[in-house]
Amino acid sequence: MYRLLFLFLVFLCSLHFSGMASAQVKESSQITWIRWDDPPIFIFAGPYRGQGLLDVVEVQVQKYMPQYEHKKIEGTVLRVLKEAENQSPICNAGWLDTPEWRKLFYFSKPVFVIPTNGVLIKESHLKEIVGLQPYALQKFLDKKPEWKLGVGRLYGEGIDPILFKNDYQKNPKFVPIATSLRVHQMLQNDRIQYTLGYPFEAVYYNELLKNKDKVVYVPLTDNSSFVEVVVACPKNEWGKKVIADVNKVLEKPMVLAEIEKGVDRWLSKEDQRRLIQPRLEMLKKR
Repeated sequence: MYRLLFLFLVFLCSLHFSGMASAQVKESSQITWIRWDDPPIFIFAGPYRGQGLLDVVEVQVQKYMPQYEHKKIEGTVLRVLKEAENQSPICNAGWLDTPEWRKLFYFSKPVFVIPTNGVLIKESHLKEIVGLQPYALQKFLDKKPEWKLGVGRLYGEGIDPILFKNDYQKNPKFVPIATSLRVHQMLQNDRIQYTLGYPFEAVYYNELLKNKDKVVYVPLTDNSSFVEVVVACPKNEWGKKVIADVNKVLEKPMVLAEIEKGVDRWLSKEDQRRLIQPRLEMLKKR
């Protein structure tokens, strides 16, 4: 009887470990892509659904990585960070390569390059800021004290320290706004005079809201002019392997051409021209 019980326990254990092995194989062959609703980075709804910059990246990468099962889930930037800390089999189609985040992620080769965050302002207000050139955020705050700056998030290197220095969460010059859609609606209604963001946000909302007084992008001297976007996966052996496979996909000229087309869809002709040299420099790194 004891021998039968022993054999039964061995059998159960073998099933358990077999199941674990299968789960590990399944886990390693599936990539969960986390995305968040932040048009036109990702576009979840409306007339331009699925046409976001990173929507295009996901489509291209997944198309040429059929060895993986691809799953998409909606989340937040904080969710991506948490999952990376937990070493989960998740990836993101567009991240920024910084020393701090390199502790959590493996990064791919550059996927594309974009202008950095700057001031977004209605075209009719441009004549009022000519005297502020070269443009810096603190100049706007000092020289236009009556203007309201709409802020909905943090904006990265160079800009965030100025926001914190000016105590933006309590300072009446700043108006906290939850969504980018609401920011642009308030810009059009002159409830705020300017905001911060990428040039492709201006193009997207000009089209979506059919703005007559177009929102335009003004680069700032507070940060670098351009930033490269990369694919990010957790810093473990699984993530290292996935990133190696992503890099192989990014060697295909047709993939880069499709991604570039997806980026240019949301950039003005002027910003496309500004990107010519940075794109050549990015290609030299491959």
